[in-house]
Amino acid sequence: MKTNGQSEVAAAGQAEIVPLSSRRIVRIAWRGIKVRIWRSMLVVSGIVLAIAFLSYIVCSDGFVRHVVDRGSPELIERLTRTGVLDLDGMADQRVQTLWMVGLALLISFVGIINAMLMSVTERFREIGTMKCLGALDSFVMSLFLLESLFEGAVGSIVGLGLGVSLGYLEGAALYGGEVWGLMPGAQLSAMLLGCFAAGLVLTVLGALYPAYQAARMTPVMALRSEV
Repeated sequence: MKTNGQSEVAAAGQAEIVPLSSRRIVRIAWRGIKVRIWRSMLVVSGIVLAIAFLSYIVCSDGFVRHVVDRGSPELIERLTRTGVLDLDGMADQRVQTLWMVGLALLISFVGIINAMLMSVTERFREIGTMKCLGALDSFVMSLFLLESLFEGAVGSIVGLGLGVSLGYLEGAALYGGEVWGLMPGAQLSAMLLGCFAAGLVLTVLGALYPAYQAARMTPVMALRSEV
């Protein structure tokens, strides 16, 4: 015959582990960012620089590609005379721009993954504590991915503003007042949306491996880790 203590142990062993709701995980992730606001700002700054570089390259390329169609003859003649615009080498310039965009994406990804690795590494003890309290691997991984998504959204928005501003400032120096008519509104919107989506995708991809490693850590190893 089982004693009361044995019955309680058996009942605890048979108890189901109920995962947290998505809304609860989102609230915990947002609270974690606010608690570590200065560290989160460092992560966001890396994303800002990466997306600013990407949006600046794309914005500058948009001006060059539309100056022939939308620029005045005087502007085209001046740019050709000063060597800024090479009508015969437009195809080569396009290839160079594609390489620059690819390089910008690579730099963005490396910068973001380094920032997320730093964020995960310094939180080993926190991960161990959560595991000791019964946190599931899926919860830990979702928590880090959601935090990276929030940071990526903020960093991408700020980076877009910085990159586009630099692009237009450079365009104003090169094209004068005509810079405002060189970029079609539809293409500008598509460029902003594309860069923002790239920032989110790169941030989540950059956080995927660190989050996976964090979720797989055992409580003992996480608590024994020294940063």
